[in-house]
Amino acid sequence: MDLSQKGIEVAPYFNPTLRKSDGNDILVLDVFDTDRLRQNAAADAFIPPSRRAEIEDVDLVGDASHIGDLVRGANLEGQIGFIISSHNFEHLPNPILFLQGAYAALKPGGMLSMAVPDCRACFDYFRMPTRLVDWLAAFHEDRKQPSPEIIFDGAVMGAWYIAQGKTHTGCNIKHDNPDGFVPHQALEAAYDVYKRDKAQPGAYRDAHCSVFFPESLELLLTDLRKLGLIGFDIVEVSQTRGLEFYVHLRKPDDAASLPEADAAFYARRRALLRRVVENMGAAPYAKRRWPAKLASKVRKLRKRLVA
Repeated sequence: MDLSQKGIEVAPYFNPTLRKSDGNDILVLDVFDTDRLRQNAAADAFIPPSRRAEIEDVDLVGDASHIGDLVRGANLEGQIGFIISSHNFEHLPNPILFLQGAYAALKPGGMLSMAVPDCRACFDYFRMPTRLVDWLAAFHEDRKQPSPEIIFDGAVMGAWYIAQGKTHTGCNIKHDNPDGFVPHQALEAAYDVYKRDKAQPGAYRDAHCSVFFPESLELLLTDLRKLGLIGFDIVEVSQTRGLEFYVHLRKPDDAASLPEADAAFYARRRALLRRVVENMGAAPYAKRRWPAKLASKVRKLRKRLVA
């Protein structure tokens, strides 16, 4: 990305990737204004006072799914050079609307760069990956908050990762053992909440509305492009590093570029579908699930080599 251009960071809270204070021409987008963010941080015991001071002024206040409307309201449509988003995309109730809005906000050649969690390495470990039909339903129903089904799924299929007696939100997919994931025990309570939500939806509750790993998200983006619902070129969907992976999408310089021929598209899609199936669940861990004693010996050997 050309960082000399005007950019947008989505919901950086107290940990901006690019700081205004460092001279970056960056707009902050958040559902809360600056004062509310600072109040939230002050009430959170896990955020030290030194980090609260890193919350920068919010320029665009609103739901990130409506980034297109927010940028249009600021008279900046088609003038943004890049958009960055870290661990926000999976929370959006309407991902297609966000992608369309980001596309409209960017100038030709502009980039959307996102860090997203791999469901196989975070608390979504036991959840099924999001399907294209899930995103289509959210888009055509114009969802503005997580559905009761998503809230229920997150509650009953969510998990913590337990390692050496400590609880974590996820693990390192390259080194850790997935047997450490322990599912929540909330089935009956979650169903009571689900029935109440179906009868009368309550206030907005945050959730991971989308669940994916690199190949499954690439498939979603590929299909959306073929359907004409997004116009981005996929520059890269990286492999997972730790518990996250990175997505780089580019707005073409020529919006009228010719679509991919059906034969080439479906051949590429078939190969991608096979990669999705092969990488479901614990598959990436298969060669690393050593017995506990062997794993301990390997760790000791690594320490000796480093020393």
